[in-house]
Amino acid sequence: MTERLYIKVDENNVHIGHPRFESNMKAIYPDHDFDWGPPNGFMSFIRVEPPELGVYELFDETIGGNIALAFSHNGLSYDIVDGVYKDVWHVRNMTTEEKTEKQNSVKAAFAELHPTWSSWTFNETTCEMEPPVAYPDDGKPYTWDNENQTWNLVE
Repeated sequence: MTERLYIKVDENNVHIGHPRFESNMKAIYPDHDFDWGPPNGFMSFIRVEPPELGVYELFDETIGGNIALAFSHNGLSYDIVDGVYKDVWHVRNMTTEEKTEKQNSVKAAFAELHPTWSSWTFNETTCEMEPPVAYPDDGKPYTWDNENQTWNLVE
């Protein structure tokens, strides 16, 4: 079972700081019965895992400030949802320029790694380079032979 979390709040239930583990709270409030809820001035907090981003999505860097110090990005806020504080992840779609930059970066990296694999095409939906023949799905290792347009079993 995951340890319960609590966050300090002011008189208007605006959070102050970051969530605290119940075990730490018990050390500060040894006489408080946490089965009946948090002490005055605290609210329950539920940790929410970050979402998996789509190919052309980013965390919204304009939201989060110092909340997201544990992550390599912003995009996280603490908000009250159904009477409980929760992590709320803010995601945005890439701008046209960001999308184009990502696509060009993928194409350039592929061309640098595989300069002779000109038969592969770019899939805009997945933002990946794809071979003209699908990779075999038999669990064995293969290498691409561009001249013959085939996958050769690695022995």
